[in-house]
Amino acid sequence: MVLKRIFTAIGVAAAAFALSLSAASPASAVPDVPTPVKSRIESLLIDTARIENATAPDTAAEPRTCRARFAENVNHRLQAEAGSAIIGSIPAGAWVQTSCTRVAGGEYTACGLSSDFWMEVYWNGNWGHGAWGCVQDWEFTS
Repeated sequence: MVLKRIFTAIGVAAAAFALSLSAASPASAVPDVPTPVKSRIESLLIDTARIENATAPDTAAEPRTCRARFAENVNHRLQAEAGSAIIGSIPAGAWVQTSCTRVAGGEYTACGLSSDFWMEVYWNGNWGHGAWGCVQDWEFTS
């Protein structure tokens, strides 16, 4: 659990650094309230900034839960690797329960993007992984 938090923090810090180099405005300018976006890429950048600026829940408090939906049908994989066993297929547009952070894994190309970030996804009674680059919408549910 501690290692997962450390690696997540490292991933978030790396993403924040990458965004600071490529973003036209600082991440602090991203509003707390979701705003309409013109493209899925802009949506990913805004959601990434929201994740990076979100405060971690107090361990004594109720943990946060999240949900996401994908722009295209996505393979539900056992591990965060492109060659990992497929345990199902998540249909485009279906809201699914997810972790509130993305995880680093094997590199893939999907939905027109190349990345090595994945979402832990609960689908059809199983936890697995879906391609982060295919996330269309993402939000905290509690």
